[in-house]
Amino acid sequence: MMMRRVRNEAAGFCLLCGIVLAVVLVAAYAVVYPVVVTVDSAALGRLTLAAAPAPGNSTAPSSLLAFNISLAVAVRNPNWAMSAWLVAPPIGELRFRGVPFAWGSLPPPPGTGRRGRNRIRARRTEVYRVSSTAQGVPMAALGSDGVAEFSRESAAGVFELELVVIGKVRYQAHPHRRRFFKVSCPLNLSLPTPPTMFARVTCT
Repeated sequence: MMMRRVRNEAAGFCLLCGIVLAVVLVAAYAVVYPVVVTVDSAALGRLTLAAAPAPGNSTAPSSLLAFNISLAVAVRNPNWAMSAWLVAPPIGELRFRGVPFAWGSLPPPPGTGRRGRNRIRARRTEVYRVSSTAQGVPMAALGSDGVAEFSRESAAGVFELELVVIGKVRYQAHPHRRRFFKVSCPLNLSLPTPPTMFARVTCT
């Protein structure tokens, strides 16, 4: 009787363990959490707007932007059991009052292999660092209101910029399904902005 009771208890325990394991696996692979994008650091070295003669017979002057900015954009995979793969390097676009002035693919982190450079393991983060410098970027779409707002922010010494990050990701549990993401990161940057003075921004 005692041995039979022990065997029954052991069988019940094994059954319970199997149920718990099944629940854990379902929770790990059935529920997919989207990647989280943050701006971990940002440094603004220059941001100026100058008027330039309008082309052709137009008498309205156009605006030209010059800038120097460095960013560290982090993409985190919050899932605790499955990897995520970026279909391609994410694209970043910097805007002032909704007008883009810099854009391009974020370079992959250094030291990553060619085949696995877009893989983000479970509960891991990949950081994309980019520095961008340009002069004479046309900003005609700003209009007079945008130019006036730029002047106000320049006088105050703090610029309200926006970084938009766009990408596609697929997850280990759904290898043939691609999920599109687009997030906005508000950046309040002063001239100059020391990296130590920047507070991490979570993009939404």
